[in-house]
Amino acid sequence: MDGNTKGFWTYENKMVLTLCLAFGFVMFDRFALANLSVYLLPDLKMNNAQLGWATSVFAFSWAIVGLFGSWFADSKGSRKALLAWVVLIFSVCSLLTGTATGFVMLLFIRLIMGASEGPVMPISQSFIIPQSTPSRRGLNMGLMQIVAVGLISSTLGPIIQVALAKTIGWRWTFVVTIVPGILISIMIAKVLINPETREQADRRAEAEGKVTQKPKLSEVLGKRNIILSIIGTVFLLCWYICMLTYTPGYLVNVKGLDPSYMSYVMGAFGVGAIFWGIVVPGLSDKVGRKPMVLIAAALGVFASIGILYAPANLFLLMLIAFVGWGGVGVCALMQSTIPAESGDPRFVATIIGANQLTGELLGASGGAVLLGMLADKYGLHSAIWGCAISMAVAFVVALFYKESAPMVLERRAKAKMLQATGQPTA
Repeated sequence: MDGNTKGFWTYENKMVLTLCLAFGFVMFDRFALANLSVYLLPDLKMNNAQLGWATSVFAFSWAIVGLFGSWFADSKGSRKALLAWVVLIFSVCSLLTGTATGFVMLLFIRLIMGASEGPVMPISQSFIIPQSTPSRRGLNMGLMQIVAVGLISSTLGPIIQVALAKTIGWRWTFVVTIVPGILISIMIAKVLINPETREQADRRAEAEGKVTQKPKLSEVLGKRNIILSIIGTVFLLCWYICMLTYTPGYLVNVKGLDPSYMSYVMGAFGVGAIFWGIVVPGLSDKVGRKPMVLIAAALGVFASIGILYAPANLFLLMLIAFVGWGGVGVCALMQSTIPAESGDPRFVATIIGANQLTGELLGASGGAVLLGMLADKYGLHSAIWGCAISMAVAFVVALFYKESAPMVLERRAKAKMLQATGQPTA
């Protein structure tokens, strides 16, 4: 790592910027289907359940290939080359989405696209964790996973995608996405430096005379916080994916908003993600992961209920979207930070990938299909209610966390030591 570079353009900042662009663009492409559903569904003669299936197969392949990519990133090979290639492949698949002539063809394209995007988050975090300054690790993880997605996918995504669809049609909107994908893949190849793999770390430790043990997968994933995170992420991702999938249709078809106004509300989700993506992880360093997860989860429940019961007032809906999207703060903490801090540092990508696997398969994939079927049978409001219940379950799961924030644990240990010696703790 080039740690001698002065000013803003240190390697660390360039690394974070590159990974922010990569993952932000991944999510930009992922939710384009939902943002353009009001144009795409009638054209392809699809219903909400079929939209749920298209979302589901994407999440299914994302989860399966994501875990394999995580293991590969932890073990061997060039993480940089792998990341550059998957960004390029999913950009091509995004282009192909615009050529879909029916539901079955769309399913196949989204299946391949999910497979190419699945490894991006865990591999990106495997760059950030070892190559970040320790005092900035949580911030960098939040910037990549929440803030970049909030800006590129949630804020700019709906506005740009709907505007392009109105101008050049939804098909050409997907086609032009290959351009930023090519540029980002080149940037990855030029900027990133491969971190040490697990096998390299083990060989180095053996050469230095240190004993290294290779734990079983059950030992890697068997820690309390990791198990809780895996369970909670199922419901968290159901809330996150389904809110972004079904809210656009709910706002247009039930609330009666114009698609352009709908895009502004969805954009407000993104602005909220940018704000809360910095505030929630940042405060969690100081006051603790657990209390901030609980606060953020409560905001996520508020987002769903607020969208359901607020009148069709653009300003009010945007305000609810901004405040309620504090729920995304749970994503960085429950999906990545807490399990990464609670497990073996040699297996960070594998831990995050396993968390992603169950969350995407059961929460994103299963949840999207189930809530899509409910939406067709009982109305779109039932899908939004499902989102509220899902985040409420994630809140309950988080009640059983053990604190993992290093600064908080250090402060508690110091206070306990002072108490044991009879010294004042204030």
